[in-house]
Amino acid sequence: MTETSTHLRGRCHKFGHEMHMDTKVMPYKYIHLHGFDAEKLVPHLFEDVAPGFHERAQPGDFIVAGRNFAFGKAHSQGLIAIASLKQRLLCESMPFNSYRGAISRGIVCHRRCTGITDLVNDGDTIEMDFATGVFTNVTTGATAQFDPVQRDLLDMMLVGGMRPMLAKWRDEHIRAA
Repeated sequence: MTETSTHLRGRCHKFGHEMHMDTKVMPYKYIHLHGFDAEKLVPHLFEDVAPGFHERAQPGDFIVAGRNFAFGKAHSQGLIAIASLKQRLLCESMPFNSYRGAISRGIVCHRRCTGITDLVNDGDTIEMDFATGVFTNVTTGATAQFDPVQRDLLDMMLVGGMRPMLAKWRDEHIRAA
């Protein structure tokens, strides 16, 4: 599934600060047990901080996190699970390698939403326009203005990540030839 609009709405799943990739996002032991098998990884996403997350998450929901989301080794298994569940991501900060991995997997995300965790509660309905940076908590009425996501990165996220973007580029160049 690829998104077409930059203005997206969904339910909020709130997490705190310092979400380590190999402990809080995806426990390290599953990296070796399940490799890159999304179906086997999904049940273990956030299992130590939000047991059963995968059962509550619906496609189009937002993961909202504080500072330093997915820090540590840039293992991709947590991101594979997030992408498989078709979650979007808003966080206050995220290391570059994790951000690059999220974009590559087609996770529509914004990593510079300073103070966002103060604007939401778990279960709120929220909206984000990634092209303009306008955030709205529909449940509470709170709003914020963040920087827009860079257009070429946003296009890659919306088309579904690196592979679909390259396939689209290839097809356009074949047609033009």
